Order: sequence, then structure tokens, then C-alpha cells
Amino acid sequence: PKARPPLAGPGGRTMTPAIAQGATVTVALPAAVVRPTGIAAPRRVHHRADRRRVPLGRRPTVVAAAAAASTADSAANLRPLPQTCAEQVVQAAEIIRAASSPTNGGHMRQRIQLLLPINQRRNEFTSVESDDYPANDADVYKAAMETASAMIRAVDPDGGDMSATRVDNDNDPVGVLANARGTVRALVIPNAQNLQTLRDLAALGDANGTQITLLVNPQWNERGQIVSDFGVGPWRKRATDFLSTFEPTYSLVEYRVGAAATRDPARGGDYMGVGGVARVLKTHGGRWQTFAMGADGSSECVVSDASEPSYAYLEKEVFTRFERSLAGRRTGAGPSLEARLESAASEAAPGAIDWSIASTAEITAAVRAEAIVASDVDALSKTGLRTALGALGLPTSGKLEGMRERLREALLGEDKDQWD
Repeated sequence: PKARPPLAGPGGRTMTPAIAQGATVTVALPAAVVRPTGIAAPRRVHHRADRRRVPLGRRPTVVAAAAAASTADSAANLRPLPQTCAEQVVQAAEIIRAASSPTNGGHMRQRIQLLLPINQRRNEFTSVESDDYPANDADVYKAAMETASAMIRAVDPDGGDMSATRVDNDNDPVGVLANARGTVRALVIPNAQNLQTLRDLAALGDANGTQITLLVNPQWNERGQIVSDFGVGPWRKRATDFLSTFEPTYSLVEYRVGAAATRDPARGGDYMGVGGVARVLKTHGGRWQTFAMGADGSSECVVSDASEPSYAYLEKEVFTRFERSLAGRRTGAGPSLEARLESAASEAAPGAIDWSIASTAEITAAVRAEAIVASDVDALSKTGLRTALGALGLPTSGKLEGMRERLREALLGEDKDQWD
């Protein structure tokens, strides 16, 4: 069926029907995110969740992380790599709030690139092992909307209930998120044909003057040498001029460099010279930090740059040098990932964990730490319940409420000690 004709919005601007009507689908999502004590898709360009073309051959000015720390300003801008999706959400929300303040430029339109908890990161966020069965578009959409929802709640904890609307007209799901107060709205994983929807959201923000408008994980290509996703000439200029009003404030992406699965950078390998996994973190006002990822989930910031690193730069100029390898930059053995996750679960306030974005490893660690309370059992999804039951060695089949009662009895019942 044909799409409905555009509607008039604030100031006579054209609005898509979904935005003019407002959010029509209410999503029941947990009300809080993890408050960790500390603060990370393999890059497969053929998959829409991870599609992001990077021009080859760029050579940013290299400044080793140790050298960058020599000045107070640069050291203050270096940030830790998130170890869980919840830590990423908290980190991004902090940056969004800071960038929107008048003292930091008052950026009410912001562009955000999140590393989604899909594929192998669904089980463990720091995992770098390639998944043989990548997530489909529906799974990507669900993960993107849940992660962005958690981020919006962290930006404005008093924003009220979240609402979500699908606004795509084809098979690639695209969503709009908004909190009840209207202080934060977001367009999530949009394509080039959704640009008018983004204009509508920005117009609403201009009208009320208090709304933060977020562009989250756009899927388009703005850097085509001949033709971009927005066409050529005046059409491309009009699109790029508008997109330039969105300040890039947070980005966390993953690169699979070369034959990434053939070397274990945690044990040195060939210093990732023939393959490895890197995660690149950029926050507003900070540098591009490149982290070498170990097969055991460990990571180390091996270099920070003034401009965005390209794939060719990572492959040929960074990971071929021992001093920038994970082995060469490791500062010493710390607590295991399992211990860190158990500690974070134990220290979280009751009901403070957002289970919608928790990985399998986080749920399992919370079970081991006996950190799950009654409200957590009620908040776990079917997949989360199966993970928790599996960690206890209990049956993982049955109806949703049956599994919920089974877990509640094992963790909170009178006979819970038998599961120790």
C-alpha cells in the first residue's frame, strides 16, 4: 500500500504520519540501568548493524596513549573502555548530558554510534570470537531499541515511560524513541530514506527548545566518492548540511583487522600484524582511543589519535608494532572478567540492573553472586530466565511463568541453599 501523504508540522514543516501522530506503541522496559563502579559488531560491512564505510589510506597523527597522558588536558579526555553494554549506556549518557549543557556548547542535536549487544556480544560484550550465525534484522532492531531506550533513561532518569514507534516503509526496521516528558527523542538505525523523519524530530526540538534529539547508529553512507546515499549535487548538499547540525558526541565501534580469528593478541601473537580485533572509542572533546582486544575479553588502549583511524592505518601502522600491541601495553594482571562482573552485580542497588541489555555472562555472574532479587526475576525476559536457570543447572524449558516461578523458588525460596 502507498504511504500516507506528509502532514504539516511546526512552522509549516512537512512531517511524516508516524511523528505527527506521536508514538503509538508503548514498550515495557525496565526503569533503571546499571550503576557500575567502573566504566566496549564484529565489523562485517555486509551486515546493516555494523555497516560503516571508512575511507582507506588516512594516516592520523599518532600519539601513544602513554605520551598523551603526559599533559593534564589529554589525560583527562582518555576514558576507559566499557566492559558491558550497561557501562556503555552509562558512559554515553554522561557524554550526552555534558555536551547538551550550555557550558559545553549546548548541543541539543547529537549523533551517537553504539556497539550493539548482538551476535557473540549477546553472550559476552567483550567477546571477539566471530559468530557463525549473525543476528537478523529483527534481532538487530530489538537490540538497538533496547540499548537506545536504556541510554535515554540514563540521560533523563525522571523522563517517565518510554514509547517506541516503527517508522520504516520497507524491510529494514527503523524506530523512533521518546520519553514521556519529551526531553529526549531519538531516531534509531535509520536509512537515507528516513531523513525526513529526522527533520521532523529536530523540528519538534526546535519548537520546545528543551529536547535533546539523538541520531543513533545511522546506516547511510555519506562518503561515497561519486554518489552517496543522498545522491549528488544539491540533494546531497542539502542532506549533508542538515546532518552537520548533529554534533558527533559518542562513538564505540569494532574493527576486525585481517585474519582476526587466527591470532590471540592477549598472548602476543604477531602483535596483531596479520589480524586482530580493535575497538575504537571517541567521546565529545576527546581523542580517538584504539583498544587492542584479547581473546580472553581483556583490552588495553594502545594508541590515541587526533583524527579517526582508518582500517588501513590500524592494519599497517598500529598493530604491526610491538609497543602498540596488547602484549606490549599490558600493565599487569587484574581481576578476571568473571570476578569483575560478580563484583558489579553485588554492588548494584536492588532493581538497578537493566536486564534488557544484560549479556549471558552478566546474568550468570549475578546468579553466582546471589545478587538477583524478586524484582529482577520479574524483569528477566524468557532468554534471561533460561540463562539464569541454566547457570543453576535447572531445566530451561516450559512456559514463561513456570520458568519464572522455578527461578524464584531456587533463588529466593526456603530451599534455595540446595542450589549452592
